[in-house]
Amino acid sequence: MTMKSRLTACAALAALLYGAPALAQSEAEPAQGAQARAETRDVIVVTTQFRAQSLADVPVNVTALDSELIDRLDIRTLEDLGLFTPGLVVQEQSPNNPGYSLRGITTDSGAANAEARVAMFQDGLSITRSRGSYVELFDIERLEVAKGPQPTLFGRGALIGGINIIQNKAAQENTASLFAGYGNFDHREMGGHVNRDLGAGYAFRLAGVLRSRDGYIENRGSGDDLQGRHTTGLRAVFSGEPTDSFRFHVIANWQEDNGPGTSFKSGVLAAPGLDTSPYTAADLRLIPGFEGNQPLGLDRTVRGVTVLTEWDINDAFSLSTITGYRDYESVEIFDPIGAGLNFLNFAEDATGRQTSHEMRLTFDNGGALTAFGGVTYFYEANTQRIPGIYDEGVAQAFFVSTGAFGNPATVAAGLGVPVSAITDLRNPFPFSIAALSSGMGFVPLRPNYTEESANAGVTEAMDVFADASYALTDRLTLTAGLRYTDEDKIASGYGGTSMGPNRVTFGRTLILPATPNGATVRQTASFDAWTWRVVAAYELNDRINTWASFARGRRPDVIALDTGSPTFFSIAPAEIVDSIEAGAFVSLDRGTLSGSIFRSQYEDFQSSIFDPTSGTFAPTNAGNATQYGLELQGDFSLNDRADVFFTYAYNLATFDDTANGQPQALAGNRFRYSPEHAIALGARVVVAGGSWGEVSVLPSYTWQSHFFTDNDNDEFVGVRQDAYGLLRARLRYETADRSRFAEVFGSNLLDEEYLIDSGNTGGAFGLPTFIAGAPRTFGVRIGASF
Repeated sequence: MTMKSRLTACAALAALLYGAPALAQSEAEPAQGAQARAETRDVIVVTTQFRAQSLADVPVNVTALDSELIDRLDIRTLEDLGLFTPGLVVQEQSPNNPGYSLRGITTDSGAANAEARVAMFQDGLSITRSRGSYVELFDIERLEVAKGPQPTLFGRGALIGGINIIQNKAAQENTASLFAGYGNFDHREMGGHVNRDLGAGYAFRLAGVLRSRDGYIENRGSGDDLQGRHTTGLRAVFSGEPTDSFRFHVIANWQEDNGPGTSFKSGVLAAPGLDTSPYTAADLRLIPGFEGNQPLGLDRTVRGVTVLTEWDINDAFSLSTITGYRDYESVEIFDPIGAGLNFLNFAEDATGRQTSHEMRLTFDNGGALTAFGGVTYFYEANTQRIPGIYDEGVAQAFFVSTGAFGNPATVAAGLGVPVSAITDLRNPFPFSIAALSSGMGFVPLRPNYTEESANAGVTEAMDVFADASYALTDRLTLTAGLRYTDEDKIASGYGGTSMGPNRVTFGRTLILPATPNGATVRQTASFDAWTWRVVAAYELNDRINTWASFARGRRPDVIALDTGSPTFFSIAPAEIVDSIEAGAFVSLDRGTLSGSIFRSQYEDFQSSIFDPTSGTFAPTNAGNATQYGLELQGDFSLNDRADVFFTYAYNLATFDDTANGQPQALAGNRFRYSPEHAIALGARVVVAGGSWGEVSVLPSYTWQSHFFTDNDNDEFVGVRQDAYGLLRARLRYETADRSRFAEVFGSNLLDEEYLIDSGNTGGAFGLPTFIAGAPRTFGVRIGASF
């Protein structure tokens, strides 16, 4: 089916309202412009700038989806959110290994001392650390994505914006809901909530979800089928308003993820009886004895407690706080080669904990000046342990074939054996070639040789920020904001031959990074920086608002373990982006249309290069880059029986040809996970209705042009994903009072073949692996509210 026929086959989608970070709530629209807008489609009111504003009046490019729109678009995962947010791509290898790309700027590193480019928040609390950032979406009030540098709104780590998940709080009412579903691949889901009014201004809410699905890639090796999932999430909220001027929410979150493993399937070496297609059966192996014989797959737990308070000091001033604690533990076992070989297995054992507190004072007396300012304290400590186990014979055959021991023919001649005897991965030479070449005789190779490396990071940061807006006239408002960040960091790590978890004996290794005698090395450093924004907003008339902004964003400096350095560490300087953006919001009789254009200039953009001879990912400064883009979004009611939505994003982000007069290694390359064009279309159409209820059809179609999964854009190792589109649809019945529903749902209905990721760890060895996206899935779902 052609792109044109697919677009014709389904009606328009993607709903984008604008929203706000922490504590955003719908409120009555300010009086100015309310009468004119009353004659148009309702516009959501948000508190993006920490005061109540109509979305039309907010001079920031923010995509917000409220609970009604989340349900309409069937958004149940962060990947779903990415489909309907212009400029956002979310790829999930597993809940432990997600990637977030906003306007082509990607965050996905699991290193304990890595820093984010895209900030993640849950009710305003940072959950940015990669291994703890992917959370299940259930019982959600609103999802918001702020794009472009927003230093005074989001703070450290929001180089190019942030994602905020706003959860439902306890309300002073007695309600409950329940839903359940079943689908192919033994998909099962169940969830709901109970909300109780405790009286005297207090309330309690308990929500939960269970979602599981068998893997969709058959595994003929070790363990269950791949790319399945099993997730359980619980949330408890205690809310109160003990006085007319003071409110609080105490939110406790818990999530556990178990999955059968990621389908890293080789695109070069076919397993016996199989092929190299990522969409067919795989043969992933687990070498016996590794990490206590834990199976391939994931075991992850994430916990957190957040306390939100707001105190109206008087009619002009209010004080709000966000205080939180969060921790995670995850262990993931994987076969990074995926070719039916007992070549090697890796594991990632990651832990993290953080505490933070933000205090913000807001001024708004209804006059021309509004402002807020505050301070944020943030502390985190993280570890990442990476054990590896190898069959030395297979590993030796691989390295001989790559020339690591010299010309294979010369090596074979010196041993008096044919070349095939020392390069056969499936029947490897059983003795150490290095030992033979050194005159040490026949030293047998071990089938379970183990190594281990680890890195750890501690960050303590203090931010001070202020932001003020002044209405020069009834139509023109100027805004300026400033943030100062001060950070102290500690990085440490070790590597060597392993005798078990955290028992490294000496430093010589085959693949993983090594330190002298396996000893822990340590480095400390301190950094500080200023970031800012300036904005001008102008109301052309009662229906069209425009704005222009200039902002600086920053990804903090990183102390990276680098065993190729004499000090065993290298400091990656802070990435800086200066962005100019102009946008508009148009209120129409039957809908809204908004969008922006932007240009961003990046300095000291950091990347990494894997050296298989030393087993290290060495940080490298990729230099400067330039980005241009356009984002549009619309929401329209054709009549009382049909709504349509659309989004479009254009993004051209490439590395510059030169930096400081010197040519750049990645000159002209595209940013990874950055499609040049992306479209989302969809609709809700009521096909029948009456006193008995309503039947509606909800189709959606998302499409994106080709993109690369690595900054080197090396198509030889398969890092290009061609253009593809996904068709989703639901047929839904609801009772007249909307208290009951039943629906049939389907995703990827055209059974499009596409990749979640490519290259991966195997690509660093010249053996790229590929992870297939989900095929056609379908099922039924029922639910009720009380």
